[in-house]
Amino acid sequence: MSNEIVPARISPELAKLVQEIAKKVYGVIGCRGFGRIDMIIKDSQPYVLEINTIPGLTPASLLPKAAKAAGLSYSQLLDKIIELSL
Repeated sequence: MSNEIVPARISPELAKLVQEIAKKVYGVIGCRGFGRIDMIIKDSQPYVLEINTIPGLTPASLLPKAAKAAGLSYSQLLDKIIELSL
């Protein structure tokens, strides 16, 4: 009973902040390759909920939807994941 809205309906400034936080958290934890940082935003303040190091990869999953919103096709996303793994 949730709606996945991709891309999120947030300001460009908040989107940039969320991206910066996600990159920092991923690095601080020591993750490599690909993954997904889940957040919730309350009163324009992002809060990290979890790190998903093995997110779903079906075309209906959140990571492929986010990649599509960023201009990457499903095939390009898979190519990037393989590249990062090498």
